[in-house]
Amino acid sequence: MSAPRPGSTLAHALGGGDWSATTIALLGLAALGYTCLLAWSAPRRRSPWAVAAPGAAWLAGLTALGAALASPLERLAEDSLTAHMVQHLLLTIVAAPLLVVADPVPRVLSALPPRARDVVARPWAAVVRGARRPGVVLVVAVGYLAVVLLWHLPGAYEAAVRSEALHVAEHLTFLAAAAVFWWCVLRIPRRRLGQLVAGLVAVLVPAFGEAVLGGAMMLSSTPWYEVYVGTAADHGFDPVADQQVAGAVLWATGTPVYLLAAVVLVLRLVRSAPAEDGPPVPVPPMPGRARPALDAAGR
Repeated sequence: MSAPRPGSTLAHALGGGDWSATTIALLGLAALGYTCLLAWSAPRRRSPWAVAAPGAAWLAGLTALGAALASPLERLAEDSLTAHMVQHLLLTIVAAPLLVVADPVPRVLSALPPRARDVVARPWAAVVRGARRPGVVLVVAVGYLAVVLLWHLPGAYEAAVRSEALHVAEHLTFLAAAAVFWWCVLRIPRRRLGQLVAGLVAVLVPAFGEAVLGGAMMLSSTPWYEVYVGTAADHGFDPVADQQVAGAVLWATGTPVYLLAAVVLVLRLVRSAPAEDGPPVPVPPMPGRARPALDAAGR
C-alpha cells in the first residue's frame, strides 16, 4: 500500500480514519434542526404527509452526503477513480436533488421574525420569478455541466486529489452547482410551453455532457490521471480498467436520473392547468399565524 499523499482529504481533515465523526455529527444536527423546523412550521389541519415527505427527502439527502463525505468511500476515493466517481454522483444526482425536494428555504423564511421575513421574502420572490425565464435555466444547466467537466480535466482533478483545500472546493462546487440546477428544474413551476421546453433542454444538457464524458472514459485505453496509476495497482486492479468502470458508472447512473427528471416535467405540464403568472411562492406560516403567500412578483 502506498503512503498517504500530503494533501489529506475531507474525511481525514474532519475526523481521521475511515469515518468522520465530526461530519456525521454536523449532518445529524442538520437533520434534527430541520425536522424540528418542519414540525414547528407545519400548517395545522394538514396531512402528516406534508411534514413526512420533505422530512424524508431531507434525511435521505443528508444520508447521501454522509455516504459521500464521511464514510470509507472518501478514503477509497484517494486511490480509485471509480470510488471518486461514485462520490461525485452521490453529491450531484442523489444528495442535491433530495435536499432541493425537501424545500427548506420557504420553511426557513417562515421561522424568521416578521421584519426579517419581509426583508428576505421579496428578494426571494424576485429570484423565483427570474428563474422562471427560459434563458436562466439553460444558463444554469450549462454552468452545472461546465463545473463537472472542468473538475474532470486532468490538471484540476489531480490537483484536487493532492490538495485538501482544492478537494473541499471541488466538493462544494459540485454540490452548489447541482443544487442550483435541481432547484431550477424541480422547484420552479413551468406551465408555459416555452418554460417547459427550456426545462427539458436544461435536463438534457448535463445528461448528454456526462454521457459523453463517461463514454470517453470507457473507450480510453490510457489512464487520464497519473495520480491513480500506482494506487490502483495497490488495490489489485488495472488503472485503465478502474477508469473504464468509472466511466460506465457515470454513463449508466447519471443518464437515467436526468431522463426521469424530464419525465417529471412532462407529467407536471399534463396535470397542471395553464396559468398566466404561475402559482404563488409558498411560505409556510408560523403556528397561530395566517398563511402568507407571495406571487411571482413578490406581492
